Amino acid sequence: MKVDSKLLSICIPTYNGEKYIKYNIDIIIKQIIEYNFNDVEVLVSDNCSTDSIPQIMSEYTKKYPNIIRYSRNNENLGFDGNIMKLCELADGKFIHLFGDDDYYAPSGLKRLHDVLKNKDELSICVLSNYYHRNDNYNEIVSRKGLQNEFYIKDRQYINDSDNFIIDIEDRAWPNTNLVFRKEYYNQIPDLQQFFKKDWIHFYILLYIAKKWQNCYLFADKYPIVINRVGVQKWLNNTDGPRIYFNNLWTYSFANKLGYSPKVFEWYRKKLLSEYIKNIKYRRSKNFITNVNYLLKYLPYFKDCISFYSQFINKFLNLNILQSILGIRNNYLKNGCLKEKTLNIFNFKWRLSLKRINNKIIFLHKLSDNDYMEVSNERGHFKQFVCGDVYLEMRNWLRLNFQNESKFVLFYDSLKRKINKKIIPYHIYLNDCIIFSQYYNKNPNSQKLIT
Repeated sequence: MKVDSKLLSICIPTYNGEKYIKYNIDIIIKQIIEYNFNDVEVLVSDNCSTDSIPQIMSEYTKKYPNIIRYSRNNENLGFDGNIMKLCELADGKFIHLFGDDDYYAPSGLKRLHDVLKNKDELSICVLSNYYHRNDNYNEIVSRKGLQNEFYIKDRQYINDSDNFIIDIEDRAWPNTNLVFRKEYYNQIPDLQQFFKKDWIHFYILLYIAKKWQNCYLFADKYPIVINRVGVQKWLNNTDGPRIYFNNLWTYSFANKLGYSPKVFEWYRKKLLSEYIKNIKYRRSKNFITNVNYLLKYLPYFKDCISFYSQFINKFLNLNILQSILGIRNNYLKNGCLKEKTLNIFNFKWRLSLKRINNKIIFLHKLSDNDYMEVSNERGHFKQFVCGDVYLEMRNWLRLNFQNESKFVLFYDSLKRKINKKIIPYHIYLNDCIIFSQYYNKNPNSQKLIT
């Protein structure tokens, strides 16, 4: 097929992604067919998966041969190698890198397609996104710290790459948020130096935005894609330190590419602040490994007082009292507090505790079919559930808390919601939290749960 015979190549790298990839592709196919996008292709590159990805993709290619192409690598090329393979195979004028567990918001592909069709001179786009929190009961939330100036209206940056890179903030972390011209990607030299560095899409962004300064940032209010979080396998104490350091290392190339010093200056301080707030997966459990990475960080942060006063202590976990006398909570898989561990000079004692259930109780186990994703004509995304999910909750309360005055108000509100066709999901979550308080008061409640 001739290059540029398509407007857009949606490029999905996958490795053992059977759990979510069908949900992703079904949404893509639905929107391609709904809007009759004959100039959009889907390309999946399989990095030697050991799950059912080959079987899944075989079914898709048979059913949609004019839309989907599937390629399986002979060996695992790593994330960066698989990205390079996809870019090589893509026939589209624009390439959209797409995580196998992410998906388009309602009308998201149409909104992206309209911009690429009407502004075909663009070099690179950073998409707006919401987050699907697998680690928070599948709630869909907007990005943190939304700013009014980036909320309502899309922005185009011509000969202003410095401000573009600063304004996109952390939107470029997920590769799913990145769309760029293939002809410009083909002109990027020395990409092999980023092989197995985890952030090749970062360098692609920096290089193209600087070399061809016609960039586009989509407004936050109307998300193009939904990034699934809480499922990342690399977010651990073994891979985390390497991957987070490589993030900073890759971004440091902004100086070499000719960006203003303010760009990397802004990023390193923002990154340091984020590290200090949540350092759990930024460090290894091995002290020597942490010292090694600390020395690597030093050239980037050596003039920052907070690097010495906060980051070093937290990164190396040098809190003497915590090292000598530490108490740690141990949890069961379902989120219940099982016991506490007392650590004195590395001698450990387990403290028996009564289990405390702090998990939200769902009487109705929600599946993907129970969620409704609704958008207006511009793609504004909201999440709902049907009112009948409250039926079991109401019935259980009626059996167990008929005589409590506080209960009456809550019970009445549930009765009203049952008759409604849709309920905002965040309201349903809040009701489940209230319900859990009643549930935990009843010692026999478990017998009533099916």
